[in-house]
Amino acid sequence: MRVVTYISTYGAKCLHKGKGICLEAGAKGRDFFRYPLHDDTGDNISKDNAYYGDLTVLYWIWKNGEKGKGTCISFRHYNKYLMIREKKVLGYLNENPDGWIVARKVSNPPHNFPEEWRSFRKIINEKYPLYFDALRRLYRDDGSGSQCNATNMFITSSGQMHEYCCVLFKICRDLREEVGNTDHKRSDQRYCAFMAERFLSVYLETHHLPRLEVDVCRSSLALYWLRKIAKSAGFSMAWKPVKEAEQLLFRYSRHSSYDDGE
Repeated sequence: MRVVTYISTYGAKCLHKGKGICLEAGAKGRDFFRYPLHDDTGDNISKDNAYYGDLTVLYWIWKNGEKGKGTCISFRHYNKYLMIREKKVLGYLNENPDGWIVARKVSNPPHNFPEEWRSFRKIINEKYPLYFDALRRLYRDDGSGSQCNATNMFITSSGQMHEYCCVLFKICRDLREEVGNTDHKRSDQRYCAFMAERFLSVYLETHHLPRLEVDVCRSSLALYWLRKIAKSAGFSMAWKPVKEAEQLLFRYSRHSSYDDGE
């Protein structure tokens, strides 16, 4: 078994990249790239990135990425990742072949645009009723809840990812047809991504799939260099001055809109 890590980015440096494959999101509408692999090649939905967000990269992975028995897919973002070592990933997925490693559950706020949430619920109820009971249990009528495995990041087998994507992208297609284009500001447009954050918990709950929840490390370039310098100087990240600097940088650095759910 091996883990293949894909990292979604928008021209930003992928932090803690390791052996990860950096993939430029929304490449169809951009002209600056840091990495050679783009989501507008092969079978893709790159042109709809405004409404799908990082899901255009997930779609590319599903259609064009590595597959096959013994392949596990790790999907993360340039500035955050699931805090788990590869040895533990392999151990867990060997014991749980249908298992998922996801972000720890968080409380999420109501969706900013009620009509989009109503459309999502309507589509699930009418076209994908298998998932409607779990949707009602996990989320209130306004889209808020406390059981959301947020961030649209996960690690699972390529087979499990395929099954999930088959359902997810059908729902997203129906949602795009129902809601259409919007004139929201850019950070609010990606309603498919916001619904997908909520749907992952629904999918896992409905199919009774084993899951391991882990913390998420959210980072900025300043945080990255603080950690790197502290490590090279032999300082522990638990040392109070370093810890306080890390907390200040995290508070005031720019984060993805996913960091607070929406």
